Amino acid sequence: MPSTPTLRSLVNPGVSERTDFPLRLSSTALLVVDIQKELTTINVSSNDYRYTTSFPRMIENTKTLVNTVRASRDGGNGGEVVFTYLEAQTNNSRDASLDYKLSGSLLSNLPNPSSPAQFLDGLAPIQGKDICLPKTSCSVFQSTNLDYILRNLNVEQLVVCGQLTDQCVESAVRDAADLGYFVTVVDDACGAESEEGHQKGLHGMNGFARIVCTEHLLKEISNTSDVGAIVRGEKIITKESSTTETTIIDNGTGGRSFNISADRGCQAAILRSLRAAGVKFLRYTSVDAYNTIRCKTVPLSHTMTLLPGRKARNSTSSPCSPMANPVCIAEVCFAGLPTHADALISSSNLSARNVLTLRPDFSSLRVLPYASKTAMIMCTAHNQQSLELSPLCARGLLERVLCEAREGLGIEFCVGVELEFMLFRSDARGGLPQPVDMSTFANSVTLNEQEEFISTLNDQLEQQDIPVELVHAESAAGQLELVLTYSSNVVQLADDVVFARETISACAKQYEMKALFLPKTSTTQAGNGLHLHFSFRDVADNSNDNAFTDPSQPSGVSLRGQSFIEGVLNHFPSLLSFTLPTVNSFRRMGPGCWTGHEVGWSVEDKEVPIRVCVDLNSRMATNVEFKLSDATANIYLELAMILTAGVEGIKTEAKLRPMMGESNNEIRHSLPTTLLESLDSLKQDKLLTSVMGSALSTAYIAVRKAQVDCEKTLEEELLDAFIKA
Repeated sequence: MPSTPTLRSLVNPGVSERTDFPLRLSSTALLVVDIQKELTTINVSSNDYRYTTSFPRMIENTKTLVNTVRASRDGGNGGEVVFTYLEAQTNNSRDASLDYKLSGSLLSNLPNPSSPAQFLDGLAPIQGKDICLPKTSCSVFQSTNLDYILRNLNVEQLVVCGQLTDQCVESAVRDAADLGYFVTVVDDACGAESEEGHQKGLHGMNGFARIVCTEHLLKEISNTSDVGAIVRGEKIITKESSTTETTIIDNGTGGRSFNISADRGCQAAILRSLRAAGVKFLRYTSVDAYNTIRCKTVPLSHTMTLLPGRKARNSTSSPCSPMANPVCIAEVCFAGLPTHADALISSSNLSARNVLTLRPDFSSLRVLPYASKTAMIMCTAHNQQSLELSPLCARGLLERVLCEAREGLGIEFCVGVELEFMLFRSDARGGLPQPVDMSTFANSVTLNEQEEFISTLNDQLEQQDIPVELVHAESAAGQLELVLTYSSNVVQLADDVVFARETISACAKQYEMKALFLPKTSTTQAGNGLHLHFSFRDVADNSNDNAFTDPSQPSGVSLRGQSFIEGVLNHFPSLLSFTLPTVNSFRRMGPGCWTGHEVGWSVEDKEVPIRVCVDLNSRMATNVEFKLSDATANIYLELAMILTAGVEGIKTEAKLRPMMGESNNEIRHSLPTTLLESLDSLKQDKLLTSVMGSALSTAYIAVRKAQVDCEKTLEEELLDAFIKA
């Protein structure tokens, strides 16, 4: 097979132009220049051009480019990502260039080995995959071996972004051109201290590189590979309007491919298809830290007016994407309000001052069968000014935890869910709600009497692409369990739980019933749980084999699987703050409650909180079940925290303790018996609180404690849940 000719060999001197050579990812490197916290942190209170326009646009578009090239590289289609940043080799920066030593305190005192360079969230190099080149001068080619590295990688095309346009970016571009590289500068992924400086830099590079915008480059990439543009919910900030376009492909969390920026016509097609289906409203939805659904609806007719070529009211230009950042909600609504009232908890340290925009994830869009004129779409929450993912966004946190596990450990998690609920007659007889029957576990009564409800529910879930694996009666009166199909797309599965709860509630009302997810409705019967099942696979293993399983181990669980379980056990008391997040939740646990009440694990024992499950056919351990969870939890937050604990176990190669009842010298430790005890454990848990971040952890603990202060009796809790259902 003949080899692919080099691009340089295709140049016809005096005839060829730079625009004749679109990107060939197999010979391309993306160079990110000096985007680091020391230089790029945004001052949201300033009206400076850097902070309002230049840096936010540069950061978001660079994220999109980085993730696009990473996706191509990791998918075997080629492409390299190179980060160059200011960092000296000596603690006193004596190795910095003379120019830097003459340029003030910032450049003469660079980040160094004792105080390394810090990177922005979402724009940090991935060790072992991205190439990192610390530099001590303006041009990366003068103070690093970048040219040597690029030639070893057979790179001919260099895409450059970063800061400052008229300084380090321009120096890199001019040197690269002189060294024989085909250079592309991404205009709106570069930043400068002023618009004048930005334009000056572009003018200075015009004779050395082709200059394009992010949207153009992504279209070019999508025309030459299967990559398209990138991560669920990333945005392209255009220079003309500072509005956004959303691009989506699989980002390692299993997200379905959708590239809306590559063709603006896609947006019009989606909207017109929804209109043809009878949809009149788009419901943009997020879930706050305490499992309250927060949403706003935009009429489809209004969204249609925002299509390219049409002008929105109070707008000086037509937006590039009518469905990007369509609505905003006060920041306090995401973590500062309890479930029982819209009353700000002052100790949450949140106020009504800030606003977050909802950025839609188009892979989650579903038309609601029970409200057929509405399509609902799940969103992540972002700072309105900096455009950064909000630290209060639980869905975004889960995506980050999954991405770090994939990139850092090379593992992809699979999760399954068992969702339990009880059906009550819609009229409360005798003052208290009455269940529709007095059935028991796996009994046929509920299945027979509620067959029409179950059939309609199944149809409505199927219409939303939510596959159900199993339905059966549970232990309590009028109780059913839905088993959702196991999935490696963990974020989508979490979305499915939200959609399923909404669908169950709506469908029950159609049959003059109410569905309650309240963890405990009676002291004499079992409660409602949301059991979670976990396993994982090696990303590098194309066979997709379950890496949780190892028949050679006595337990049937691989060493990494054992470490995952031990990591969860080590943080179990704190994890209950997320998985049993209410006073009522703790009523459900205890001896004889089918949940477990001590820290421990076993194989196929339903009276322990962590149960290793064995496949009926292969008789091999396939996953681990976390039983102490219920539907009052924020599904994104609890999954993020459980996975964080398990990943820590894998990282530290934690040795799994003996299973319960296996050792005669076993010392058993009771789990917290109240929410306050668990919150106290969480407050001391450095791992979980650090992953949450100080803003979310502070608010979460404060609001949950405030809810404890409003404790009600079980009868009051039942009646309250019934009224709200």
